[in-house]
Amino acid sequence: METKYQIFISSTYEDLKEERKKVEDTILSMYHFPIGMEMFSAADEEQWEIIRETIDSSDYYVLIIGHRYGSVIKNGDEAGISYTQKEFRYAIERHIPVLAFLIDKSVAVTPDKMECDVTKKEKLQVFIEEVMTERMIEYWTSKEDLANKVMNALNKQFNRGKRPGWVRAERVKLEEMQAELVEMSKKIRRLEEENAELRKNVVEKMPKLTVDFEDISKIEYHSVSINDIEAEYLPITEETLSDSGLMGKISKQEIDEYNDSLPSEIELKGYLEELKVFRSIEKNKLPFTVRIDNQGNCKANDVNVRVIVPEGMIILDSDMLKDLKEPEKLSTKENPIDKYFTKRFFGAAEMALPNSYLNMGLGGLSEILPSITARNFSINNSETVEDNCLHIWIRNLLHTESYQTEELYLVPIMAGKFDVDIRIICEEYEKEVVQKFELNVGRG
Repeated sequence: METKYQIFISSTYEDLKEERKKVEDTILSMYHFPIGMEMFSAADEEQWEIIRETIDSSDYYVLIIGHRYGSVIKNGDEAGISYTQKEFRYAIERHIPVLAFLIDKSVAVTPDKMECDVTKKEKLQVFIEEVMTERMIEYWTSKEDLANKVMNALNKQFNRGKRPGWVRAERVKLEEMQAELVEMSKKIRRLEEENAELRKNVVEKMPKLTVDFEDISKIEYHSVSINDIEAEYLPITEETLSDSGLMGKISKQEIDEYNDSLPSEIELKGYLEELKVFRSIEKNKLPFTVRIDNQGNCKANDVNVRVIVPEGMIILDSDMLKDLKEPEKLSTKENPIDKYFTKRFFGAAEMALPNSYLNMGLGGLSEILPSITARNFSINNSETVEDNCLHIWIRNLLHTESYQTEELYLVPIMAGKFDVDIRIICEEYEKEVVQKFELNVGRG
């Protein structure tokens, strides 16, 4: 079956009109189809789509290079290169076979066919080097020499028979092709139906991890007071002495020395906050455990779970609780009032002093608790509490099985509703899974 090929001719135009015409006539004499820029406006970017589609539909790309670089693209990503160079790069990108022909340096040409612009001369040389990379080129000395070399090169390419080309419809056995297409359509439809049926029976293998809190049924917050401790650091005033019946019985020097030894307001506030945290933990700690279930149909690998406790609650592990110590009292001189009554009554009961209620927050948490503690660590799992967040790592968790942490402690520091943020990721998950666990804390 005889095949006709479409050959795209690319070059600068004004300086190579005669050479292009000779090559086109030669291709026509070979009973193939030459096509080129004569039908386009090379300076018009709107015509590039037509040029691009024409190159796409061509079987071969013939590039003719003389002594001129050609019109330069002014805008876009390829600004600065010529339209001929742009056509060449597109043909390479589309894997169109390129046949390149470069004018021999010995050929004498008129000045109007030479590139005068220094910048364009440099760009022409760079373009030639680009064309010569990874391909052979042929040199031509005249339009007749060029036409012969194009014809010989094309015939060699035709003999390879790797391009689709064009065939007259009357030479194609349409009935056979139609029957073959119908049969192929039936096979495709049958395969699609079989594939759809198989998909119904395929169950995606995926773990399904869930997190729950065990042993938490009722949470209550019991308020704590630090008024008794605050009273110990009140300065001695004339009113205090008068109420105690000690006016004139304690020297001014003793009183001044004692008042000067009292902690600053900032020191006292920090100490009271730490103490309130300590008492809150002692009074409100609630033991619980975290349970992780794999309800999916395959093993979960490299499981990472973060339990992020909101403000208003504290999470502790047993080691943190064991290491918890009451803050040391602030150092002061001996209270002269206490000293007076001790001396007079030989260790009688301490004097009850008036005090005021101080409503403090729990900013002292970081001072009395370790900032990080790693617990229950092994090569297969670990549990870590850090920055009020529980980190759990499990090497793998079989489906239908569960993992339970060692005993933890939750400490409410106020009443209300709280959302515990739970984030789960494993090797099989594409992205992190987020769960919310609501906790209601009542007043005790």
